[in-house]
Amino acid sequence: MPLSLSFKSFVLAAVAMAGVASAASGNSVSIVGHSGVSGQMMFLGASGKAYILDKVENNPVHVNGHPAWAVEYDYNSNKYRTMDVRSNTFCAGGMTLGDGRWIVTGGNKAVTHQGKDAKPGAKPYGSYNGGHALRFLSPCTDQSCEWVDKASNQMDKERWYPTVEALSDGSVAIIGGMRDGGYVTSQGSNEPTLEYYPRKGNGQAVYVDFLKRTVPLSMYPHTFLMSNGELFMQANRETILWNWNRNSETRLPNIPVAPRVYPASGGAALLPLRPSNNYRETVLFCGGVQMNNAQWGNEGGPTVMVSERAASNSCEQISPLSNNPQYKSTDDLPEGRSMGQFIILPNGKLWFGNGIATGTAGYTDNPNQAGKPVGHSLGDNPVRNHYLYDPSKPAGQRWSHVGTARVGRLYHSSATLLPDSSILISGSNPNMDFTDDQKFNTEYRVERWYPDFYNEDRPSGKDLPNKFHYGGNGFTINLNNANEANNAKVVLIRTGFSTHGMNMGQRMIELRSKAQGKQLHVAQLPSNPNLFAPGPALAFVVVNGVPSQGKFVTVGNGQIGTQPTHQDTSL
Repeated sequence: MPLSLSFKSFVLAAVAMAGVASAASGNSVSIVGHSGVSGQMMFLGASGKAYILDKVENNPVHVNGHPAWAVEYDYNSNKYRTMDVRSNTFCAGGMTLGDGRWIVTGGNKAVTHQGKDAKPGAKPYGSYNGGHALRFLSPCTDQSCEWVDKASNQMDKERWYPTVEALSDGSVAIIGGMRDGGYVTSQGSNEPTLEYYPRKGNGQAVYVDFLKRTVPLSMYPHTFLMSNGELFMQANRETILWNWNRNSETRLPNIPVAPRVYPASGGAALLPLRPSNNYRETVLFCGGVQMNNAQWGNEGGPTVMVSERAASNSCEQISPLSNNPQYKSTDDLPEGRSMGQFIILPNGKLWFGNGIATGTAGYTDNPNQAGKPVGHSLGDNPVRNHYLYDPSKPAGQRWSHVGTARVGRLYHSSATLLPDSSILISGSNPNMDFTDDQKFNTEYRVERWYPDFYNEDRPSGKDLPNKFHYGGNGFTINLNNANEANNAKVVLIRTGFSTHGMNMGQRMIELRSKAQGKQLHVAQLPSNPNLFAPGPALAFVVVNGVPSQGKFVTVGNGQIGTQPTHQDTSL
């Protein structure tokens, strides 16, 4: 890459940093840093650190003699450290494991300029095929950790756009995806199977007919582990519960209005799990783009104009394990959106940001493609308004406006919750390679959204334990007075693996508690690991809706395998 482009990128970063707010205020957004590589994927790894992955491309930042596509981002100093990854992480999936490691699965072939195929390891990009790859990272705070990406770590099947969901024994299910690449799947490119890490049974992938039936919208299926051990899955219009012990499905109603899965890309989230309703699961979907299968086309792109097609503003929710699971309408989005993203806050509200008002995820190198690309992008009109969704409010009052983004976030954007309850936002690159001459360029500016309570006095989290178990002896939180104790709760959040407008594995659970004087007696997790799989998490004390600083904790015994369970805590 010419030196002038690299120099230009850093000049732009310096200009952006000059506008960083000196002090955060509630419901505000600030540009805080430069990500080094564009944030196609991002996750919170350890105290002070987030990890960002990109697809292999001509990023100006280099590592070990080739363009970098991974960094460790320090969200306190807003500086990054380049990291080396062997294989192409383009549109991978990821999740935490019960032993504390992160796993990132699948990706694309070795490439060179403009995403063209290359021989493995060839200069100047130096990437290897990531389609079968299993990559591991043990997060650190001292800049010593590196990605473990060995050629010997392989999945049974090649997967591009797989979903990864944590299971009750600390393993993960790796679900679907496609071989080769393209806008949407065909039966020839689709991978209608599921496999596990560590491998289960004979180690081979398991056929899932649901993933065949939902072509062409079968990639990145929305998946959540349910309390009965089954996997809730939604793709195209279909919804099922998948029993992974028996390899069988239970069909649920079709989702109404618009597809929500990639590249229609509606936002999806499992609402906070509460003891007040016996931890009943409810899944919320908002936005997306409405087209039929023929209009979505195939690997080459849509068959109709999409960049000017208005995104849906509809929101639907379903409680999959209720006696009569049905999709029910809830408050519409204030404005239609695709690629919008939910982030769960410790007070149980859901932030919704990023995305576009017209079009879909995806890009093309064909200016005459029927989708009518804007430059390379199949989406247009970024939505900069951030909203909160409060599921506890009466119908018609659940959405509120909470700030405006400085940067439009289109295809390949990401966001994650931080321990102070702010949200780190990065990415946007609807291009095949590093681009700075289009309407929507490769984006390196990092933003941070601050909640309305950000500068309020926070409760203390000093009494939170380092480890949480399934049942057994509880613990006590000491508060300033009885009023605080009566209005306090303890919650755990798994922040998830952020990519393509979704946070795989994201969930929040509130622990049972009982106030006594100025003390809050808190139960351990319910004795059912399906409610919150083992692995790393953030713990918060929340008083009158204001959370403490989040504490990095371990759920379970820190190992992959059947988790010890005990009787539910007696309060």
